[in-house]
Amino acid sequence: MWKRPAVRRAARWLVRLVVLALVVIAIGPALFTPTGKRLAIAERPDTYGLRYEDVAFAPPDRPITLRGWWIRGDDPRAALVFVHGGGDDNRSLPYGAGLALARDLVAHRYALLMIDLRNYGESDGTPEGITYGDLESADVIGAVDAVATRAPTLPIAALGFSMGGASVLRAAAREPRLRAVVTDSAYADAREVAVAFTHAATGMPMLVAAPFVWSAETLHGTPLGRGATLAAIHGATFPPVLLIHDEHDPIAPVGDCRRLAAEIPGAETWITALSAPGPFGTHIQGYRLDPQRYVQRVTKFLDTALRFDAS
Repeated sequence: MWKRPAVRRAARWLVRLVVLALVVIAIGPALFTPTGKRLAIAERPDTYGLRYEDVAFAPPDRPITLRGWWIRGDDPRAALVFVHGGGDDNRSLPYGAGLALARDLVAHRYALLMIDLRNYGESDGTPEGITYGDLESADVIGAVDAVATRAPTLPIAALGFSMGGASVLRAAAREPRLRAVVTDSAYADAREVAVAFTHAATGMPMLVAAPFVWSAETLHGTPLGRGATLAAIHGATFPPVLLIHDEHDPIAPVGDCRRLAAEIPGAETWITALSAPGPFGTHIQGYRLDPQRYVQRVTKFLDTALRFDAS
């Protein structure tokens, strides 16, 4: 008989846990603002010895203000639009050591426009919030306009990370002034990586994260369907493209890289085999984990694509 009260207590706790999980799944997504979490900018280019100019510009699709840093450097040969990822991120790409990478790219005579996408950093928000590369691609095109105004003789390329990689691919599909594109950890479809991202960002078990994401999209209108990179670029003509990905990426699987490459004729891939702790693992960690090799590979690709010599 003594077991029955214990069984009843265990059953009550199980019911409470189930109810709590259902509440989290049904209501939790509403607590996430559509404009994302604004990560404060903690470092600026002068921390890394770089002279820069604060810039503001507009995308072509609506009258909002986007903000960024224009880092011209000395005697640049080309300009790069530098685009951060989703989640807790901004133009400095803190998780990926973005400003250290900027310093190294400037040393190779690449000017940079490092931008905050809409709904991130110090750029304006929009009512529909983050669209996982869809409207963000217009921000990249706006950045191309801004570079062309400041440096009309420089060829322009783009470097994007995760969602930023998806954004620059979608921009390059319709912006002929982009002469080369490099992506790092870009996804083929935001919906397909949403569960892994939610698990990594919140610590939520995968069994809870999956219905949580379903609830976010189905009940609360999170527009994951707008992040269909592969479908958006289907049939497009591209400049030279380098897709960087790590085979151990726990967020965007390496298969995404291969699927994107299959859709982009002539695309080069660089698949690394790195190791990093933490829930995000090697996602956009290529430069941080192997900076010399990363810069060498990226600049060699850009030099070739833009037809520079190695000097």
